[in-house]
Amino acid sequence: MILADALDTLWTLLLAGGLWLLLLAATATLALYSIAAIVYGTVRLAWRAVRGPHRPAWARSRTAAARWARREPDYEEAA
Repeated sequence: MILADALDTLWTLLLAGGLWLLLLAATATLALYSIAAIVYGTVRLAWRAVRGPHRPAWARSRTAAARWARREPDYEEAA
């Protein structure tokens, strides 16, 4: 009888400890993912503030846009 009560108590403690371990791991995982997302967003925002908005090379200046502008094809030359 005493052995059965001891084993029952051990089983209960193991289940409770496993549940606590699972909850702690889930909470730590969510916290780490949240911290990683916040750090990534902050670094990306700072990079954009320093570098400027992301846009193609031809849209950065008027001279680059004129240099990269598409011209109307000359079909007579090809004919």
